[in-house]
Amino acid sequence: MLEAIKGRRERDDEGFTLIELMVVLLIIAILMAIAIPTFLGARNTANARASQSNLTNALTAEQTYWTNNQSFTASPTALAGIEASLAWSTTAAATEGGNTVTVTVGTTSGQIAELQAWAKDGNCYAIVQDNNPSNSFTGYSETKGACTVPKSLASSSATAPIAGSAAQNFGTNPGTLYQSF
Repeated sequence: MLEAIKGRRERDDEGFTLIELMVVLLIIAILMAIAIPTFLGARNTANARASQSNLTNALTAEQTYWTNNQSFTASPTALAGIEASLAWSTTAAATEGGNTVTVTVGTTSGQIAELQAWAKDGNCYAIVQDNNPSNSFTGYSETKGACTVPKSLASSSATAPIAGSAAQNFGTNPGTLYQSF
């Protein structure tokens, strides 16, 4: 019996057993099951932040135009001259993702601007800027799904939940406004 154990011991140095290989594969599968959802969540967050960054750059371009003309503009040509890295449009973003920023300007003396971008994460992000001296504010919004063409921002029918803001009609997009994304 000792000779059988001794002989078997000498043969064990030939490689791994099937059980050992299966345990290693199980450990690798568990690590992948943890890592893949984390990676996908990080990718969606990065896509959302890219669109939000584009909106911030678009708002800076609108504010630059405001400084020079004392009104906002919906002219893609005028805004592209200020911020050429963005694709400007006056209609709802046709494709998900990319750097298209949709611009709509309120009819009250060009004092209200709404900027929208449809992110790769499938959400529509919006910034509303009101430069009316009596109730100036900036509002941020996130809406699930594609952006729609914004309605006129001039009529009063809904109050934005931001301190000091006036009642404005923000249509179906951007929806409820917040102080940041």
